[in-house]
Amino acid sequence: MITRENNDKSYLKYNYFAIIGHLASAMAMIFLYKDKPSLVIPYTESYLEWNKLETNSSCTLGSRRFDTNSGDFCIGSTTKPVSCNDDNKCYGIDLGWLIISFHLLSFLFQGFAVLTNFIGPICKYKYSSMISESKNPLRFIEYSFSASIMLIAIALLNGVTDINLIISIAVLTSSCQLCGLAVEYVEDILIKILLHFTGWLQFCWAYGIIGHAFFKSIETSSSSGSGGPPNFVYIIVIVLFLLYASFGFIQLYELCRNLDPYTKEKSYVLLSLTSKLVLGWMIFSNVLLLSN
Repeated sequence: MITRENNDKSYLKYNYFAIIGHLASAMAMIFLYKDKPSLVIPYTESYLEWNKLETNSSCTLGSRRFDTNSGDFCIGSTTKPVSCNDDNKCYGIDLGWLIISFHLLSFLFQGFAVLTNFIGPICKYKYSSMISESKNPLRFIEYSFSASIMLIAIALLNGVTDINLIISIAVLTSSCQLCGLAVEYVEDILIKILLHFTGWLQFCWAYGIIGHAFFKSIETSSSSGSGGPPNFVYIIVIVLFLLYASFGFIQLYELCRNLDPYTKEKSYVLLSLTSKLVLGWMIFSNVLLLSN
């Protein structure tokens, strides 16, 4: 391992390139977005609403009747913004700055990793030493934040605005990445496999929430005669899924075959940069169009 660490330093070049790429992308987005109107998507929440039933009236479709000593009620689910002020501005999240923070976060984490090579270990973490041991906890900690941010952005663009679903997507995505971190530290191969596929379950469930909203919108559009979204929208949704899933395939390959730690790190860094740039700019371009 020591010999390979001394000879193979190319993964550092990949990391330097990724640092520059994320910073340049964030700066370009800030320049393009700073004078645009903010694209704030309000959060919503669903809850039961009790409506007093008037005489000789019936409950609306989807609600049920409940008779009490105080009168008859219709109980049904309602969806409303989480909080709105007197100016009818509702609590939400600025999608443009959310994407910008995604790239800034990646820049800071990868910059911090390289910094430990020059100033020494920080909290027992030194980038090159960790890579030589085929471990990089900082990678998965960063992914637990950045992947959650990106899936939240994708969810909001696909009409998933319920704050409970948004939080669920974030928690599932973070948990998935932490399962990936645990795989690198567990020695038992069966536990490794269990953790790995638990991560897949969490990821697929989080993306399933988004997929359900997307296909529901297609179904509604088709039934109303509008024809649904153009073909390129389908391609975008599929590409987004495959780009995110590709991270899991690297670890799956590592579990099935003996993957060199430096090749592994270069694969993660290169895939992280390319996928984040593609994902970030695909979504940010939508933000620029919608903010107009």
